[in-house]
Amino acid sequence: MTFFLVGPFYPLRGGIAQYIGVLGQKLEQRGHRVKVLAFRKQFPKFLFPGQTQLESSREHIPLESDHVFVPWNPLSWFRTFLHARQGKPDALIFKYWMPFFAPGYAAVCALCKWFTPIKTIFVLDNVIPHEQRLGDRFFTRLAFRWVDGFIAQSEVVLTDLYRWFPEAKKRRVNLVAHPIYDCYSDTAGSKAEARGRLNLDPKGKLLLFFGLVRRYKGLDILLRSLPAVQSSLGSQIHLLVAGEFYEPEEDYTKIIRELELSDTVTIINKYISNEDVGLYFRAADVLVLPYRSATQSGVIQVAFNFGLPVISTRVGGIPEVIKDGVTGFLVDPESPEYLAKTIVQYFREEVEEKIRSNIVSGKDQYSWDEFMKVLENLDFEQKK
Repeated sequence: MTFFLVGPFYPLRGGIAQYIGVLGQKLEQRGHRVKVLAFRKQFPKFLFPGQTQLESSREHIPLESDHVFVPWNPLSWFRTFLHARQGKPDALIFKYWMPFFAPGYAAVCALCKWFTPIKTIFVLDNVIPHEQRLGDRFFTRLAFRWVDGFIAQSEVVLTDLYRWFPEAKKRRVNLVAHPIYDCYSDTAGSKAEARGRLNLDPKGKLLLFFGLVRRYKGLDILLRSLPAVQSSLGSQIHLLVAGEFYEPEEDYTKIIRELELSDTVTIINKYISNEDVGLYFRAADVLVLPYRSATQSGVIQVAFNFGLPVISTRVGGIPEVIKDGVTGFLVDPESPEYLAKTIVQYFREEVEEKIRSNIVSGKDQYSWDEFMKVLENLDFEQKK
């Protein structure tokens, strides 16, 4: 079969670009032809809060690609359609996560529906965006109107799909868990070696907060939990924050100063390159994600690839992935006290090895096999 993928792709950076790469790679490994109709640009410069939209990693997944789509350029939407019509794929697969891309996606899908037999499929990270704006529902419904099928990656996303677009009940819909990110190099060696390369205490208790820093991810909540953690576990506790700040870093360093945490927190304010991701996950004792809201988290699927336990808030689709007390721990959101208590419990009960073992034994349920079967069969009947 032939699949064309639409979304950001190398040399654009980010988790979505990585996802497109892994999806294409998995399809190719199963004998399918794959081509990416990639974004030429993802956001106008004045809307992008980070340092650069381009990938600096040495490692990336090579796929056949044409960089043709620009979210705010209608000519590029038509050009994307022409590439699809000429290539005659069995399916055009879009990664959807925010309404900003909806008008362009809607145009390409409508043209495919009117003038070709190509099936169009949306893989849904979110239906309702984390940071909502006026017009989100209108633009989302506009894009969804022309799509042949949806793949929701959590029950919460599926519920949101039916809430914002009830017509989806008449479409082909599948629920498939977000697969594990298994694309990162694993050259870090042991935990002690990884910490040595990061200049961290080899014997300390290391918490990891990983990913872009935005308010909904709750880093401030984690910082405010640390004094109570220190009081119970002593000075060996340390937090490593690894990811680029999309909020003013000063908002967080101010909390660190106020709580006298300067010796307890290390901040790496940069986008972590692909070849270094494994280093941070190998170094940590536990990943902590105190999200205020979420539908799902690709960072959890990175952690599971490395067998790293996760402490996260009980929001969105996260409880579908983290089994409380089995593959990690769940806490109530917006509660530094509860988060601190759970972190202390994690270390005092010395459950890391047991949790790691549970993650390794349960990884198969997040393999790419089920996802591949859905695409290969073009079977989008909703699972009951």
